[in-house]
Amino acid sequence: MLYLTPHHHYPTTVTLSAARRVELLQLASAYGFIILEDDYDYDFHYNGNSVLPLASADTNGMVVYIGSFCKSLAPGFRAGYLIAPENLIREMAKFRSLVDRQGDMLMEQALAELLEEKEIQRHLKKAVKIYQERRDVFTGLLQKHLGDELSFVSPPGGLSVWINWNPRLNLMRISKNCLKRNLYLPQELLYQTDNFTAMRLGFGNLTVDELEEAVNILSSAVKMC
Repeated sequence: MLYLTPHHHYPTTVTLSAARRVELLQLASAYGFIILEDDYDYDFHYNGNSVLPLASADTNGMVVYIGSFCKSLAPGFRAGYLIAPENLIREMAKFRSLVDRQGDMLMEQALAELLEEKEIQRHLKKAVKIYQERRDVFTGLLQKHLGDELSFVSPPGGLSVWINWNPRLNLMRISKNCLKRNLYLPQELLYQTDNFTAMRLGFGNLTVDELEEAVNILSSAVKMC
């Protein structure tokens, strides 16, 4: 089985091209491996239409597609969905019943009503506008305050930016400098070797004012290195 995040790949935020998606489906069919397609933030696209999921072009039953409501709505909605061949869903339902025979019925009922009444679709339209604004503000601030030390491609979707830094910088030292001013950069989002220095930074849960404050702290931390 191949686990894949083809939209806004974690951690690099890159989207798998249509040509490589076709090639991957052909390889799965030829060699008999399953593709587990995790589309964890498919709903957030800012630059026109998104690339269709691998599952939409799968004619041989080789793709298992999974998604979640926790990013689209709120982390408290611990519910997701799965699209797969019928026989696989039947077997997975058996295992699911062993782990949790009932589930959260109230939460499932609420989600069902939100979907049926199209409230989720209306909510997502508003959310995409807000996240696009935050992306634009964040990338603009990075370019303004740190343009000489980093490079990046403004992501067409998702809630994070993949940043390549000047290799001379020490990301762990930057992280410690930020922490002194209460800005936490998790170590698992820092990537550094002898000739490769990169970082994944999210912007989704910060307001415009908070983004400005965060980039100011980050800029100061870089200058201290």
